Amino acid sequence: MKTLFNHYSNIIRIAIVFFVIVVFSCSGDKQPDYTSLTESKKGSVNESLNTQEEKKLAALFTGSLSESLDSLMKVYKKRFSFHGNVLVSYHGMLTYSKAFGTADFREHTPLQLDSRFQLASVSKQFTAVAIMMLVDQGALSYSDTVQNILPRFPYGRVTIEQLLHHTAGMPNYMWLLEHKWERGKSAYNDDVIRLMDEHNTNLYFRPGYRYDYSNTGYVVLARVVEKISGQRFADFMQENVFAPLEMNDTFIYSNALDRNYPKRLQGYYRRWGRYNVIKETVHDGIVGDKNVYSTVMDLYKWDQALYEGELLPKEKIERAFKPVKVRGKWEYPYGYGFRIKKVNDKKVVYHTGLWEGFKPSFMRYIEDRNTIIILNHTNINVNSILVKKIENLMNQKLETTPVQKVVNITIKEGYEAGLKSLRKLRKSDEDFDFKKILKAAELLSDMGKPQLAGVLIRLYRKAVSSMNVADRSLE
Repeated sequence: MKTLFNHYSNIIRIAIVFFVIVVFSCSGDKQPDYTSLTESKKGSVNESLNTQEEKKLAALFTGSLSESLDSLMKVYKKRFSFHGNVLVSYHGMLTYSKAFGTADFREHTPLQLDSRFQLASVSKQFTAVAIMMLVDQGALSYSDTVQNILPRFPYGRVTIEQLLHHTAGMPNYMWLLEHKWERGKSAYNDDVIRLMDEHNTNLYFRPGYRYDYSNTGYVVLARVVEKISGQRFADFMQENVFAPLEMNDTFIYSNALDRNYPKRLQGYYRRWGRYNVIKETVHDGIVGDKNVYSTVMDLYKWDQALYEGELLPKEKIERAFKPVKVRGKWEYPYGYGFRIKKVNDKKVVYHTGLWEGFKPSFMRYIEDRNTIIILNHTNINVNSILVKKIENLMNQKLETTPVQKVVNITIKEGYEAGLKSLRKLRKSDEDFDFKKILKAAELLSDMGKPQLAGVLIRLYRKAVSSMNVADRSLE
């Protein structure tokens, strides 16, 4: 409901801005004086931007970054036969999104931006947030023992938080399914728990004693969500996460459940120049550790929702980005469903994955609010190289565009200085993008800077009124 309200609020706000521009652009000489609305009596605006707001505004003008990313991707598509989708967000603004290569190698169909990729272990962050939401609702506690929730769970001392942090010492469920499960029969999460109980499978170590990355822990966590909520894990996620965030192309798949699923990609491996489909196994019935299917655009919605606190308050989601400390001594760079590292001394929370040909990378540079999303459905090992290359491009100083110069001058020095700069730069730049002035005004309005927004609207109106009829039609 909140997302829907925000959606319509944005539509109404943009409509009002355009209405103001159209009305006053057509009003001839009888145009209202914006000074009382946008500027103080001294002619200066009583608003300013902080560092983060300046970065977000600058991210509107990312033409050179977008062009550099496109050049990079063309090279890597050709050199490494990359078949996947890429999205880059710079300071919270969507900067680049594109599909490369083939979706179905047999039918030779191209990938689209709405192609649905298996997220492999990137799925774990969704499971972690589901648990965090139940804790926030008071239905669960991080210190709860799993056995109190799932009576057949055979390990009495294991807690919810230990599963989240990979410190529970859980055995490998894939080995159990491959050696102890009936061949040809599908399996679901409750079957994994029953197998551990029936075969007296030992923990690898005492719970909380050390860190050991475990897919099994997240399989158990998904079952905990089901037990507490009374819903299938896929249904809980759809109702509480995917639908509220309008992640319309995202779902959880299991070949153990009799359901109709949307069209999704298959994973491939390349051998001797040919791409071969990787067939499903008994493990594809298990959810929580993998089996979320999504698109780059839906993951961008997820990324922004984490920043904005749409599912959980910001201070609570921060818990997912804190490294685990074992026995009060040793720290390991894993939070709740997110790995943690530093790039250029700045915090990055991320996850990568590998499952049946799919290789996703989801990188969040939270101090700069930058994001890199790479979804790949072949066994070509190129993601890590691409991430490094894109990081380098984002860290370079971007060339200031003409319209960006005009906006910056207007914000810092006022309307008259901005108008003078506009007239000067228009003469030397035939491709001057007037619409970016309006977009900057909309962004400033969103930031709660109505005076600065008003000055830019006034500048935009002046620019449009000075254009000839042919030029106006382009706007």
